Amino acid sequence: MKSIKVSIFFVVFFAVLLILGLVKEVISLLLALTIHEVGHILVAKAQGYKVERLVIRPLGGYMDLDQLLEMQPAAEFRIALAGPAANVISVAVAMALLPYTPQGFVSSFINASLTLAAFNLLPALPLDGGRALRGRLAGWTSFYRATKILVVCGFGCGLILGVLAILRLLQGQPNPSIFAASGFLLYNALVERRQLLVPLLRYVLARQSNLHKNKLMAADTLVASPGVKVNDVLKKIRPQKYYQISVLDEAYALAGTLTEHQLLKLILAGTGQSSLQEAVKESGERKE
Repeated sequence: MKSIKVSIFFVVFFAVLLILGLVKEVISLLLALTIHEVGHILVAKAQGYKVERLVIRPLGGYMDLDQLLEMQPAAEFRIALAGPAANVISVAVAMALLPYTPQGFVSSFINASLTLAAFNLLPALPLDGGRALRGRLAGWTSFYRATKILVVCGFGCGLILGVLAILRLLQGQPNPSIFAASGFLLYNALVERRQLLVPLLRYVLARQSNLHKNKLMAADTLVASPGVKVNDVLKKIRPQKYYQISVLDEAYALAGTLTEHQLLKLILAGTGQSSLQEAVKESGERKE
């Protein structure tokens, strides 16, 4: 691992807990968080990935790997669930040791571990539950659509936690953790919604590198009717596949064929809203 980064949310969150005098809870949550991230790292390495950077957040972290994890939905599913699984295993061990250890701290650790695992299993990005669910959905539908579903789930989970936090506050039982979790989910749902096409561009670039290395790759074909735009194609792409696009004209005859790499160049050139027919025509003119 080349670097570890601690987010400002992490610092603020634990500073608030310490100000409130929750020292035991802070130690328990830090230990649970460490076990959680170790679980992710070990399974990622077992899947053949190298961890380049780890970003630490209050209730979980984010790993930058040497390969695009989302291009392998099955691997993303296993790595995502490894963190919560590590927490559950540590709880089982702690419960077995409970009669032989100071019960106050162990009980606090068990609560922290279960809370961390439960929160990370929520179907929202960038949580483990959201990544695991997207890994499953990406096997059945496009990555774009799978991510949109998770964005909606993220907003829903954030709003539910926000309402719960307000109700606890009105009952005289304020819980800063629930407020922080709600804000975290709502913020990340907004970020994911604004950047829906960004991961897809990364995947096309990664596949271009793989094609250069492997020389030959199997491809799926998409057939585009008249009027389809360049950006619309990205919304149909599944990360684990390579595509070429057959573009039809108004008579539904074949106007030409485009590759993912040609589409990427058009998007990077700022012409993602142009039609595929225009792209085919321009490509033909350049060849002439």
